[in-house]
Amino acid sequence: MSFPTGLPLAERSTPHVLIVEDDAATRRLYKFLLTNGGYAVLEAEDGVMALEQLARNHCDLVITDMNMPRMDGMELIQAIRRDYASVYVIMITAFGTPDTEKQALRNGANDYLAKPFDFEELERRVRTFFDTRATSA
Repeated sequence: MSFPTGLPLAERSTPHVLIVEDDAATRRLYKFLLTNGGYAVLEAEDGVMALEQLARNHCDLVITDMNMPRMDGMELIQAIRRDYASVYVIMITAFGTPDTEKQALRNGANDYLAKPFDFEELERRVRTFFDTRATSA
């Protein structure tokens, strides 16, 4: 994936995360915590807006909820795999079952978390992805 032209080098090296969550309070919380962790954070309230964000902005990792209006997380994962294959995807759901986890991973999610979870667990998974990518580059 190429970077948008004109993006300063410092901004290109900052890890970019897109949070896709229809609950505004949850989205703001994730953004606050990840921004404090040193990540550049974009937001979308559903899969349609997420694809619009991805078309306009470089993004390394997407954290998406599963149940959202207009386009749910499963449909979003399929679109990301089709159009942005290198983007790492973490699926989050409050309605998780072993079957939904298997389906999310089959559709192309790289990781899966069921609510409720400690934010530290999500942050650890995000950090592990970026640390692993940095050492393999």
